[in-house]
Amino acid sequence: MTSTLVILSLPPKTFVGLDLVSFNSSPNFLGITKIPSGVHFLYTGTDASLSIRTGRWLNLRADAETHVLRWNGDLETLDLIEPNDPIAQRAATSASNARGLVDYAALQNATADLVARQAESEHTEHEESTDADQEDPAESTDWPSLTAHVSTSLLNRVLSSDWLASSVSSAPDDTETIPGLSHLEASDALDQLPLSLLSINLKQTWAGGDIGRARTDRARDRSWYLGHLIESVTPAGKDNAVGAREVIGELQFCFIMVLTLANYSCLEQWKRLLSVVFTCRKALDEVDVYFVEVLKALRLQIRHVEDVEGGLFDLRDENASSWFRSLWARFRATVDDADKGQREELKKEVADLQKLFEEKYGWQSERDLLRRGMLELEDGERVEVTMPGVDEDEETGEYAPLVVET
Repeated sequence: MTSTLVILSLPPKTFVGLDLVSFNSSPNFLGITKIPSGVHFLYTGTDASLSIRTGRWLNLRADAETHVLRWNGDLETLDLIEPNDPIAQRAATSASNARGLVDYAALQNATADLVARQAESEHTEHEESTDADQEDPAESTDWPSLTAHVSTSLLNRVLSSDWLASSVSSAPDDTETIPGLSHLEASDALDQLPLSLLSINLKQTWAGGDIGRARTDRARDRSWYLGHLIESVTPAGKDNAVGAREVIGELQFCFIMVLTLANYSCLEQWKRLLSVVFTCRKALDEVDVYFVEVLKALRLQIRHVEDVEGGLFDLRDENASSWFRSLWARFRATVDDADKGQREELKKEVADLQKLFEEKYGWQSERDLLRRGMLELEDGERVEVTMPGVDEDEETGEYAPLVVET
């Protein structure tokens, strides 16, 4: 069974998005029909540019439903009308003839055709394409997989009761740094549509009572901290697998909010979550299947990175993506250090993602780069030369860990 979203009083040429499809509304547009069950994200903006957008998460049940929303011109948002409201009942009845409604699958097909034409045009201009361009492209039908771990419990925890979010929605940790907003504007955004994301402090990834070697080990290996985050979102009496799934769900939620709303706070949280995951070591042997699931979710996200407007995910630029490249290189090396026969499924996922990085974004394999070596000068003197960042990556020199025994 499928559901219908009826949208009333929407001005023509309003930017409308549902999941991975978006368009400018026509004068006769009344909504979208034949939407499959599951979680969906409906968002709007005054135009298709990177203006402030607002959206609402919806959980559509398996039985056929009709939800009626009305444009709020003062707030430039869509308000959900209660089903027992006469306006909603009349709108639902009139929508039964499907006039003015757009088919969800038709929108996906139109988006796919547009992407294909753009890809063909770019291919003609450059006269060549990579294997990554030819195989397994990002699709507008990827929504169920991109949100596979986004649950209603996560949405209830992260969002307000009406499941609304906007481009300037923020977690408390990020209100001081939202680009383009003053402190007062950021505070207003926090009051209006706050985000209750996991509180992640990358500067303290150990327990409060840890001292000496225990603190040092947990600062270098964030396995304990990942477990701590998982436990913090695991309901009382439930298995930690529930919380583990919710952490992946938050990674997916944050990516979608950047993809659709260009939300800065979610971008920062996405980075923080990956920073925790990619600096785990002990957990790779204890729960390697969990990291396989994380990488599967991340690989699909990477295929949709270029869907994001404004260059928020710039994986081609070496400087902009240096934080990610460094994290990934260390994580990949840690995974591959395992003996033959260990972490095989995880190694495969790492290899697949590395191949995607190399083919789609031109990342070089760290194994193919000489990062430290000896250089002989004309007078016969030999000096050691290193690439920038080697000491930090290898935890040598000034970055070597210091164990304080007490």
